[in-house]
Amino acid sequence: MKKALFALLLLTPTMAIAQHAPTAAHADPATTKTREIPLAGGDNFRDVGGYRTKDGHSVAWGKLYRSASVGRYIAADQALVRKLGVGSIIDLRSTRERQADKMPWMQDSGLGYWARDYDLSGGNLGALFAKGTTLDAGTMRGVMIQGYRGFPKEQAASYRMLFDRLLTSDKAVIVNCTAGKDRTGLGVALVLSALGVPYDTIMEDYLLSNRMLDMDALRADAGMNAAMSALPADVAKPLLGVERAYLDAAFDQIRKDYGDIDTYLARELGVDSKAVQRLRKQMLR
Repeated sequence: MKKALFALLLLTPTMAIAQHAPTAAHADPATTKTREIPLAGGDNFRDVGGYRTKDGHSVAWGKLYRSASVGRYIAADQALVRKLGVGSIIDLRSTRERQADKMPWMQDSGLGYWARDYDLSGGNLGALFAKGTTLDAGTMRGVMIQGYRGFPKEQAASYRMLFDRLLTSDKAVIVNCTAGKDRTGLGVALVLSALGVPYDTIMEDYLLSNRMLDMDALRADAGMNAAMSALPADVAKPLLGVERAYLDAAFDQIRKDYGDIDTYLARELGVDSKAVQRLRKQMLR
């Protein structure tokens, strides 16, 4: 049941974030840089630069951007991406999610677009409703936590490519999924961890998605599964946002399976200590 619900959140194209501009900017107080970058067609797009590391360095601006689906970028957004010097797009969406794109501009963009074919489907949510399954906030939260525990291995191939592009390209990288909060959230968290950014700061970046997403507009999306649309707000909220417990679960699972984050990076992503040092040289100031 939990796998089925989690898959619905990630796979259903209509769960994509409603179009809106952020109401406030999250800026690095030490600079004039603004982290959040409004897009006309895309959403949850922001620069991962500016964060301070444990040893006093800071992550360079304009190296890594995180985003909701690039498949909704209109011409103006595409032009902005080029202006930002993006040279790679790492698309974490599944095959089914990408098939919903009406204009897959990125495939012929010359921007180093990468995606892989895989399926997150875990079952039919409609069948669960038909069986009269009781859905509450606790169940939904459990769905998300279990899903995050599976991400480190399930998304290893994608995260491996994300690190590879950051290590081998001088141009900026965009990493995205449908909402830009879950698979993307963990991917960015792993990069920041490798760079030596404190976990509290990593969590701060992760939780910013809650302020970037319009929950009411998302729930009201006309194409959303009818059963999901009917869920009370408190029941749907754990699925549509992010919580500390989710990211904590992913990092906890990594430690259980590998001992520590460094071992996971080396064993699953091919990012050993030498690669980490190269990454820090390229991305820290």
